Amino acid sequence: MSGTVLVTGASGTVGSATGKYLRKQGYNVIGVSRSISEDNDSYTDTEKIDLLKKDDLKKIERIMKEKNVDAVFHLAWNIPVENFDTHKAWKGNMEMFLNILNASKNAEVPIFINGSSIHAGTGEIPAFTVDADFESTPEPYKSSIDPDSDFDLRKDEPEKLLDPREESPDSPYGWHKVMTERVLREETKNRQFDIGVSIRIGGVNPDDKEKLEGEPYYHTLYWSHRDLGRTIEHIITADPGEKSGYHQFYGVSDNKGRIFNIENSFIGR
Repeated sequence: MSGTVLVTGASGTVGSATGKYLRKQGYNVIGVSRSISEDNDSYTDTEKIDLLKKDDLKKIERIMKEKNVDAVFHLAWNIPVENFDTHKAWKGNMEMFLNILNASKNAEVPIFINGSSIHAGTGEIPAFTVDADFESTPEPYKSSIDPDSDFDLRKDEPEKLLDPREESPDSPYGWHKVMTERVLREETKNRQFDIGVSIRIGGVNPDDKEKLEGEPYYHTLYWSHRDLGRTIEHIITADPGEKSGYHQFYGVSDNKGRIFNIENSFIGR
């Protein structure tokens, strides 16, 4: 395999898992973060970049051109300041998204992958909100995510799986993710990218565990490192003629009790 992928927010869990997978497949992977170390073995190259600084934006644009970057996977996000459980948005996150998007356009990168979140679509599922309100979660979702239930929405009522295009944010964070999706959709429609993809990322953890202590519904939104890496690889190797345009789907593995529609045109399901 060959090709070069640039990952922002590279010191995070999703970026690290992606980098490790792609490196094993023979790709050059550039990890970009404000705090990343030079000896980070998830990547072939690392760069300390602040996406809110003009000089660093010029630098990353230059890197994209010199390294012939084939795809950008944008994950950079100030999670301590803005997440689904912080009850607030931070404009710097949108600025970072727009800055890397514009740098990618200027460098004529053909593929842009946006790390969105399930929280852009789980507004009607209280069990996945900060309050983890299982009792108020409507059926049939309540029964499907219940670890003590045999009901499985993906098999019993697949037509009710959550649509990845439906906008139902559960927090200010979720709304910001919806906005990134809208912007990338429009940019791709205007042919700024051959392929634009927003992935509503589910549960990815450092130890790649399907179940986490204290999170009884985690198994229903878990996304394995293998499925994550395989998905990104399918996107960056897609035929632009066949897959051109904008795509949006949930990044969740085919778990028991899953309530998300995970069909997408890149991995054939």
